[in-house]
Amino acid sequence: MVANSDDIVKPKTVGRDVGQIIMRRRNEMTPKMTQKDLATKCNTTAAIIQGYESGNATPDQGLFNKIERALNVKLRGTDIGGPLTGPKKK
Repeated sequence: MVANSDDIVKPKTVGRDVGQIIMRRRNEMTPKMTQKDLATKCNTTAAIIQGYESGNATPDQGLFNKIERALNVKLRGTDIGGPLTGPKKK
């Protein structure tokens, strides 16, 4: 049973910290990568990358994977902003 069905629930966003990491890492690359360049590598649009950098976009795990690989930086987990490492070998 729903108590207040008229309540509007704001969707979860990626947050400004993740957006700052994406922007910083993109600008640290040589040559600098534009939002359009990153969007092309991730098969998305520059507007979506802009939304992620502003922290207003809704998280998409598939796109997170692509951005992490393109920038070689972690965007999830405990060490956000750290270098991306491959899966642990057994």
